[in-house]
Amino acid sequence: MQKKYYDLIGVGFGPAGIALETAIKDQEEYSKENNYNRLFLEQNPSSAWMPEMLLPGTDIQHHFLRDFATPRNPRSKYTFSNYLFEKGRVFSFGLLGIPSRTEWSDYVQWVAKQVDNNALYNEEVKLIEPLFENNEVEGLRVHTKDTLNNKENIYTTKNIILNSGRKPFIPNIFKDKVGDKVIHASKFKSTIKNIDEQDSPSFTIVGSGQNSVEIMLYLANKFPNSKINSVIRHTGFRLYELGHFTNEVFFPDFTNYFYSLSQEKRDKLFEQIKHTNYSAVDNDVSEALYWKIYEDKIRGEEQIKLHRCKEINSVSSGHNFYSLNFKDIYSGEEGSIDTNYIILCTGFYEEKYPEVLEPMKEYIKFSNDNSISVSQDYRVETTSNVKANIYLNGLTERTHGIGDAASFTMMATKAQRILDSIDKNKLAEKGVVL
Repeated sequence: MQKKYYDLIGVGFGPAGIALETAIKDQEEYSKENNYNRLFLEQNPSSAWMPEMLLPGTDIQHHFLRDFATPRNPRSKYTFSNYLFEKGRVFSFGLLGIPSRTEWSDYVQWVAKQVDNNALYNEEVKLIEPLFENNEVEGLRVHTKDTLNNKENIYTTKNIILNSGRKPFIPNIFKDKVGDKVIHASKFKSTIKNIDEQDSPSFTIVGSGQNSVEIMLYLANKFPNSKINSVIRHTGFRLYELGHFTNEVFFPDFTNYFYSLSQEKRDKLFEQIKHTNYSAVDNDVSEALYWKIYEDKIRGEEQIKLHRCKEINSVSSGHNFYSLNFKDIYSGEEGSIDTNYIILCTGFYEEKYPEVLEPMKEYIKFSNDNSISVSQDYRVETTSNVKANIYLNGLTERTHGIGDAASFTMMATKAQRILDSIDKNKLAEKGVVL
């Protein structure tokens, strides 16, 4: 087994991990005092961003200045603006103003390739355990497996940063059906590529968020002979709350305000602001879907059928198809759909307690709702005998608000706050008090 000590280990090298590494790189450019021997461990073969949802005509849902670096250092070479400059697209992008999802993915890869010299890909973290010295947890031991050759490695560190992403949410009714023909949207492109475009498949899309409409429009175009069903609990597809004042919930000042509240007040406030980012769609895709259905009616066709105010009660398997039984939430009327494919656009969720931290559970403090207690600078609060540091660079929506969710909005700011905290702890160990 390979054993090596690092000042800092990041678990995951997706956007959150990349943001942290760019913050460190920028700091090293201006100062040689706080350099870190570091390692980022990524279980995937690359840092590809949303590869399964890079559909033609789709764009990002945040402002392009909320990139890896601009909010903390607009002079950084890792900004989206510098990416456009380096690619020779500043003027042409200026005529558009909103990055496509494909372009943003290219930007993520462009930055990742510049800063991944401290990253190991295909390296899955299995668990993180305490490293004792004189009855105190002086460090952390990270156990990993190389997914290409199954080689096991061990790394040790004083600082762990979990750059954790959210996990696909699969409703219980579908959990035993997931496979080649019942998929979460996070597996969309790799599944669809195996279907012959000349076939006449039927699809059922479950969910009412942005990707559900994008997927319907994509399928309708790619498979013109297909039949597409949409099952949603609402009366229709809501638009995102895009008001100028409403969207200040993504600002760092609001993140500070949100953190200052009790968990009960945070939960109550989150219910008010969640439609700025969840279970809603952009105006352009809403209009595109409405036009599609409207024009089909003119032609006497119905490629896409909406089943609104419906709740799915059961799912059964047939020969090469599935039957979904549903009931109208308000009238109680029952119905069913036979379909070849089921695509779950049911969103993502944050782990309440990351499995890799199981060996550390007795040393971690918990809030009244049994979730991890996290400080404002994203440090996991631990018992007094723990001298090592664990940071959550993700999984903090419940404590820090919607800007800390899957959005890029707080990514650069959060990375800087974590780095500042690590720097402060490092100075404190040397007896320097700030």
